[in-house]
Amino acid sequence: MKTAMPKKTAAGWIVGVCVLLAAAPALTGCSKDSDSTKSKGQDGSASAAPTASTAEPTPSPKGRPGGQSTVQEAVATWVTAVVQDRPKKACLVMATSGTGGTPAKPNTAAMCGGDTPQAQQMKQQIHRLHASFAPDQPNNPPTVKVAEVPVADNKATVDGERITVDGQTLKAIVLSNSTGVKEDQIGVRVEAAVVDGRWYVTDLGLSVG
Repeated sequence: MKTAMPKKTAAGWIVGVCVLLAAAPALTGCSKDSDSTKSKGQDGSASAAPTASTAEPTPSPKGRPGGQSTVQEAVATWVTAVVQDRPKKACLVMATSGTGGTPAKPNTAAMCGGDTPQAQQMKQQIHRLHASFAPDQPNNPPTVKVAEVPVADNKATVDGERITVDGQTLKAIVLSNSTGVKEDQIGVRVEAAVVDGRWYVTDLGLSVG
């Protein structure tokens, strides 16, 4: 179902605290967690699956199992989870971005699987993003690929045109799930950073107009 996305609507979503900074009619309402769908990564280092040829990654800290070896793996894993509407899996590869000298912190397994207000809010935001990120009749599991991007100071930003889901760019999918806007009015970016030696998604920028 297409979702109305009026011009000049902008959603800024900080994944660490899971708060939508601006009300976004473009994103649909919430439903029950559908985290039962199983997922498998596919197709090399630019997809959700780590490659066998890469060096042994730094183990994730205990209770923080979601970190990935590369920015591509972190972003692909997160986008795959959103497309499959799996909030817990998406949460595990997310971290709060550090501000004012405060270090970034990965989400914990206890937080992602819990029933706190923060966890419930995170689940709601993933459900809403799922409606915008999922293509019509996605593969099961979806094939998500992320192009290489520059890395500076252990941080990277991936534009929606450099992420594909089943062969379509994420930007094109968001556009197809909206009405009343043009391609040049859509902005999608996913930010990631290294925390404790692993890559996590730290922020999402989604704008229209």
